[in-house]
Amino acid sequence: MSLVVARHISKAYQGRTVLDDLSFSIERGDRIGLTGINGSGKTTLMGIIRGAIQPDTGTILRASSLLVSYLDQRPLAIDLGTSDVLENTRFTEMEHRMKVFERDMERLEGDALKNVTEAYSRVQTVYEASGVYDYRARLARALAGLGLSNDQIDQPYETLSGGEKMRVALGRFLLQKSDLMLLDEPTNHLDLDGLEWLQTHLVSTNGTMMIVSHDRWFLDHVCTSIFELESGKIYIYQGNYSASRERKRAIEENRDRTLERLETEIKRQDAVTQTMLSHRKMKSYHSREKVVRKLKDEMQALRDQKNPKRRMSFSIVSSPDKKDMNRVLLEVENLSLAYERKLFQSVSFHIRAQDRVALLGSNGCGKTSLLHILLGRREADDGHIRLFGDPSIAFMGQTATFDDESLTVYSWLAKSFPRTETAIRSRLAQYGFREESMIKRIESLSGGERHRLNLCSLLEQAPDLMVLDEPTNHLDIESRHLLEEALTSFKGAVVIVSHDRAFIQAASTRILGFVGTSILPFDRYEDWRDAALDFHANQISASSLTGKEEYFSGDATHRQDEQNDADKRSMNPAELRRARAEYRQRVATIEEAIHSHESEREAFENADLTTRKPEDYEAYAILLSDLEQLYKSYFSLLEEG
Repeated sequence: MSLVVARHISKAYQGRTVLDDLSFSIERGDRIGLTGINGSGKTTLMGIIRGAIQPDTGTILRASSLLVSYLDQRPLAIDLGTSDVLENTRFTEMEHRMKVFERDMERLEGDALKNVTEAYSRVQTVYEASGVYDYRARLARALAGLGLSNDQIDQPYETLSGGEKMRVALGRFLLQKSDLMLLDEPTNHLDLDGLEWLQTHLVSTNGTMMIVSHDRWFLDHVCTSIFELESGKIYIYQGNYSASRERKRAIEENRDRTLERLETEIKRQDAVTQTMLSHRKMKSYHSREKVVRKLKDEMQALRDQKNPKRRMSFSIVSSPDKKDMNRVLLEVENLSLAYERKLFQSVSFHIRAQDRVALLGSNGCGKTSLLHILLGRREADDGHIRLFGDPSIAFMGQTATFDDESLTVYSWLAKSFPRTETAIRSRLAQYGFREESMIKRIESLSGGERHRLNLCSLLEQAPDLMVLDEPTNHLDIESRHLLEEALTSFKGAVVIVSHDRAFIQAASTRILGFVGTSILPFDRYEDWRDAALDFHANQISASSLTGKEEYFSGDATHRQDEQNDADKRSMNPAELRRARAEYRQRVATIEEAIHSHESEREAFENADLTTRKPEDYEAYAILLSDLEQLYKSYFSLLEEG
């Protein structure tokens, strides 16, 4: 069933065509990834789909009574209308209306009383069907999954950071009832644990959604089709993001082969035509001329279909000095740090001249603190760091800062790296700056432009070691591919902190991952993830307090049962494996029961209100009670682990 059908829609801003003659449909159950470079019109298209923006031409048809929910990517656009993170203003308003009705029912009689009673019943039906009884618990679980601790959930909303507000907005969004979900950059501000939780949640809902994201791993694991916007046009591919790239590559290769054959055939036909003309065979000449014209029209049509290539290519200036690429640049020994709680202890590792190391861990585990210690910007509590051969180190943080933001882009780079005008303009063009962008003041640049200028500056320095903290922030998918290519060709060492799993996989050669308070070496992201999950299966703790259940959250403190640890240490390996297997089986059994009850709850809440009977609500209340007990048992079991 089609929820949305777009026919020949176009949209332009200030004379620039953003969307050009787009036609597509969104079917029930679709999970669509909407991709394209920054500025390609993704947010505009979402605005048209939900009716907030009108197309200049074309029509957009929506299913009758279609309910569309939208998650904005801008933190400042999020306003809960309440200071309580777990409060729902819709429920509060309905509770207020029912109290007013109750007061009216005490003093009215006759038809007036009947009318108020019916109105009260309608509001109460909607109130109960909206999942009010377990809303706070479900929202607390969602927020914990997205990486908010109990302390953060208990804070007044206005005191949260922009990223924390975005996670609250996302958690609330996921609990809304809608036919079509539109999510604009939902993975922003999530750590690796939050990303995986969101992936699992979206796939398990079986809902219809369109997602704007530059996270390729996320698109691969969530989406069933890809809508790509490029040069105003839409290209639709079935399958996930990786499948879309393969399909796109195959289409382009086939088009190039067809163009080559047409060029060869046109040359041959041109030669035949000239022969006909030289022999005065005018009838044959005109006939051949029509054939050539038709072939040329076909070739031009194929050329028009070719997507224009971006003229960007990140490159890193390498040091001209020939050095031993296997030498150790940096060595860490028995490093420890605590801040309110223990972050890491007795950490040891080394970095060689051509290592590309990804540093992985949940938000709050101490990754940025470790980077600052490596850079000499912070002292560790214990341990030491040795540098060999006085290596040059370049650092790029999450926020791009410049010493003089009144300068233009061109002036700043010319001041920082004096070169010829041609060389400077060429370098800026490689990072996506057109002529008109080069004369913009730095203070007026967008987040993406600031990030690219900062990246250009960093890669100009030819360091021995680059330290990159979230380098893919503000970069679109194509720019991330370009950065990966630049890093893999760099003749130096790189330390990367990133939540972009596809980037981690492509740009790093080894991984240092936080597992508890240890930092251990791994070959692949999946190896670290398995180790972290195994650790938390035995260490995680939970609490049930005022209707909120806390479960795995990267920056939550994990309480440990010392007696259980002592028992486990006394077991031999076979006994320990058997105990862990039994424990996991018990967890899986309860998870299966929870999933079954959640499905029943969802079926009740999505059913037609007019068909419900009083006994249905009694069964629903029993279901919620059973579900609450299951969750209590579940978290108690996790505590035992």
